[in-house]
Amino acid sequence: MSFGIDHPLVAVADLDVAAERAEALGFTLNPRHSHPWGTDNHLLFLHNNFIELIGIAHPELTDYRDSNGFQFAKVVEARLAIGEGIAMLALESEAMSTDHALLTARGFEGHSPIEFRRLAHLASGDVEVGVALNILHDPQQPFLTQFLCQQLRPELFRTDPSLERHANTAKSITDIWYVSDNPARDAEHFRRIHGDAAIQAQAGGFKIHTDKGVCHLLSDWAIGEHFEVLEGLSSVPARAVALTLACEDIAAAMNHWQQRSLPFVPVNAHEADIPPEVLGGTVIRFCQTTG
Repeated sequence: MSFGIDHPLVAVADLDVAAERAEALGFTLNPRHSHPWGTDNHLLFLHNNFIELIGIAHPELTDYRDSNGFQFAKVVEARLAIGEGIAMLALESEAMSTDHALLTARGFEGHSPIEFRRLAHLASGDVEVGVALNILHDPQQPFLTQFLCQQLRPELFRTDPSLERHANTAKSITDIWYVSDNPARDAEHFRRIHGDAAIQAQAGGFKIHTDKGVCHLLSDWAIGEHFEVLEGLSSVPARAVALTLACEDIAAAMNHWQQRSLPFVPVNAHEADIPPEVLGGTVIRFCQTTG
């Protein structure tokens, strides 16, 4: 078993500006919500996973520590200190106690699962929802942090199907791309999370196959081979730098961006890249998978 991609946390300096840019790109956003550790977010729901735009909204709360001593907001702050970008990746869990036992068997010891609750702003009114988290953190490579995420009231999490419909026709996250100055070293972090069978060598690094999508861990030159807009990118610190989104109609997406004078780079007849300066310091590759 290799835990599937649930949602990347894209750290942004100004959440309102990021929300405007995401809407301009053709994403539908849910209402703004808050966390007890000082961050606010917007979610971009896709068919089977989502993107979280996250920013520091209450700096006075960022010293908050969970029961393991982990400071969630400090990872977001540290990511923003070097520029906007993906700070962490949440992995899907449907049975936290079982999944935690599996991680322990693979050698990932340390943090125990925690729970936190917040108010969700639904059309019918505000309601409390809960999430269980198991943080898989390496302080030497903080932006490789992944964590298990289990919705404790999943029936309340996706109540409005219209939030999954986007003008850019995005459907799901299929790939997350990491750059590293030492992929062989950092692959061991992912091995302890996803297991030996999930790791496969590829040119310039490794693929980590998950139950929902693929993580790529690559050197700087290999990332540049895949993404023209990332040529010459520094590989320090190791971090996620790009997402691939499956979409239904790349022509419709490009037409939407052209009408709004947004920059994009066609890759081929079925793919186009949104450069990192547009939204959250992250390349977003749209890949048509139908038609």
